[in-house]
Amino acid sequence: MSQFFPIEFPKVYRKNYTYAESNMRITATKEVLEKYIKGKDADQFGLLEKIYGENSKVTFEIKPSSIVFPPVINGNKNIAQVLSREFNKKFCNVKTYYLSENFPDIETLKIDKQKWLVLMSEKTSDAIYIGTGYYNWEFEYGQENILQIKHHHIFIEAMIKLKNLPLQFIIDLQNVIPYPWASEKDVKKLMQKYDDLLEITQYLDNPQIS
Repeated sequence: MSQFFPIEFPKVYRKNYTYAESNMRITATKEVLEKYIKGKDADQFGLLEKIYGENSKVTFEIKPSSIVFPPVINGNKNIAQVLSREFNKKFCNVKTYYLSENFPDIETLKIDKQKWLVLMSEKTSDAIYIGTGYYNWEFEYGQENILQIKHHHIFIEAMIKLKNLPLQFIIDLQNVIPYPWASEKDVKKLMQKYDDLLEITQYLDNPQIS
């Protein structure tokens, strides 16, 4: 099994900001991204409600037919309802991983094509789901100058449903992948061991695959 190493977060700054200001923004963004994972995966409605702005928006672009979300969700309460309560009524053992350490341009507060991987199981059938895609993020400073998500675009390239594997299969995978930040290179090596996951590895090799 491949050895995984945590991602080292880059120290990025722009000419219009001091080094300290730039890294404060990066730290705040990392905290919001980690709260998103915790809120969605662990069904924490209140956490998701706080990190999205009152007038925020989540949009979806979904290629596979194995999973369904509304094309647009408006408002933090509705977003939390769909991504936390409704999502966790159907799925369990959910772990979502960031596969890139992209952080927003300090001036625009945007992240483009931040790749992700999800490992989870379906409550009604015990089927295993393994999916990948990317996130686009746009942030803003809300009340009390707290960083929040303004627009979140979720692209789902693949969502493979495996019906004849034991739950232990994804538990074993989850046990060797650092959560929630993982190395794309090491995840790809791990996925390449399984023929059923070819669609995942193809996407990680070429994120522009159609």
